Amino acid sequence: MQLRYFIVVVASILFYSCGEGIAPEPVKQTGFSGTVTFIGNWPEGVTRTHIVVFKDPLLSSGDFNAFNLKFVSVEIPYGTTVFEYNSADTAVIKINEGEYSYVAVAQQKTPNVSLLRKDWYVVGVYYAEGDTTKPGKLIIPKNTLVKNINIKCDFDNPPPQPPL
Repeated sequence: MQLRYFIVVVASILFYSCGEGIAPEPVKQTGFSGTVTFIGNWPEGVTRTHIVVFKDPLLSSGDFNAFNLKFVSVEIPYGTTVFEYNSADTAVIKINEGEYSYVAVAQQKTPNVSLLRKDWYVVGVYYAEGDTTKPGKLIIPKNTLVKNINIKCDFDNPPPQPPL
């Protein structure tokens, strides 16, 4: 009887105390996610559309550069009405934890990819908590997926453009 009681106690301890055992911890994503909504007719001649994130504000055309550009999404297909994204799954250039000053959807009509500000047109900007007077800051803590970074692109009412 004592042996059976001992086996039940040991088995219970092992069963209830091991939890996941030696299973690895779940992978924690660092990034952001949300939805881009397009309203109106897409302009003709658009060759590419991307979500872009810049570390510092775009106060001059010189701020639109490869060193300030910290995230580029995969291309959003022409004519899309809703694009759901997660930066971990839709990145051409991946993002790290940090604070970012400008999150936007930008389009280009040139045949080749260009990093010149004059070749890009901003069609949507992330605004925090509905304040459309200035771009919202995106703050990404380490091992955190920041959700609801939603951007509205209204082709009939585009946002203010960064300096050329």
